[in-house]
Amino acid sequence: MNHISKLFRQKPIILMLGCLVFILSGCHKPGGGSQPSFSTTPYVYPAMPDYVPPVQLYIPADNPETVEGVALGRDLFYDSILSSDNHHACASCHHQEYAFTDRGNPLSKGVKDSLGTFNSMALFNIPWERGGFFWNARAPILDSQIVGPVPNTKEMNLPWSQAVAKLQASPMYPGLFNKAFGTTVITKELTVKAIAQFLRTIISYNSKFDSVQQGLASFDSAEYLGQQLFGTDPVANSPLNPVKGVPLNHRIPGTGLDCFHCHALPDFVPETIIPNNEVLMNDGLGIINLKVPSLRNNKFSAPYMSDGSFATLDSVIDHYDHGVDPKSQYVSDQMYAKKYTGPNAAEQLATPHMELSAKEKAALIAFLNTLNDYSLLTNKAYSNPFIH
Repeated sequence: MNHISKLFRQKPIILMLGCLVFILSGCHKPGGGSQPSFSTTPYVYPAMPDYVPPVQLYIPADNPETVEGVALGRDLFYDSILSSDNHHACASCHHQEYAFTDRGNPLSKGVKDSLGTFNSMALFNIPWERGGFFWNARAPILDSQIVGPVPNTKEMNLPWSQAVAKLQASPMYPGLFNKAFGTTVITKELTVKAIAQFLRTIISYNSKFDSVQQGLASFDSAEYLGQQLFGTDPVANSPLNPVKGVPLNHRIPGTGLDCFHCHALPDFVPETIIPNNEVLMNDGLGIINLKVPSLRNNKFSAPYMSDGSFATLDSVIDHYDHGVDPKSQYVSDQMYAKKYTGPNAAEQLATPHMELSAKEKAALIAFLNTLNDYSLLTNKAYSNPFIH
């Protein structure tokens, strides 16, 4: 405050110039021309738990969140006007009641029932995304993810030039764009920015896990065991000794499954950024590198994996328990430390198993179910504005 007061006393000319710049910038009209009264209302995010990073971290400076922009983006997300058949919208493959995934479909259907290539990913907590959107991380930023589905022949199948023309001709959208961006001239870029603003407001931090983190709830015995398996490194003599470097007769039982390095707090995605800003992880088969999805809200987002090939979480755990070769160069040794220990370690090395018991598998499922946020499914701020 002393610095601010000093600035007011000693440098009034700077203050006046700053106000002048602010006034003039408020009058600027992105699409050309000017309108003296244009202004927007900053969008205020709800308070986040202490362990969640600042929401502003991944919001671009050229597209700040505004109440008007978010409202416009919500309309566009649910409106089928952006498809060639006027029957498909962004929300057609991202349903709120399924954590913004596609109603249990392994692959989504676009215009003319064309099947997509990948399972529809969930849409929430996007402000914390570090880049690399889509399953193959081909879109470096959120805007480039939004651009693709509209002209994609397997999705909405509408060239952007035609999409913009339809929006411009509508009785509703020129006025809404004017409120959000200060211009009635609609462009692809402004359309994408509005949708991006809405998507960044879809927040999911209201699960039992979040309540436990804040000291408002506690895990039951099964959930606690699952958390220990999920969030603990396997032990082999010391935390500094990798399993491969320890002789078989010196290894001690593993206590965890090393899940948390690829599914780290707060969003259960990789804890580090892979070079070139690609947040990718192998599927366990050594065939293709794909993005690691969040494990939040898994109860609502089945089927699982990039192609929707696993219908249940049990089948996913079974896949990593005995469907993957732990000796593969593409798989972390730490996931399979339990099989590298004990008197039969040498024999166990010949079979690809995590050696999970039925109790441990059930505990993992119990813990994963604490990540489900039921309020996300009914929050009216994210719901279809043409219905509610």
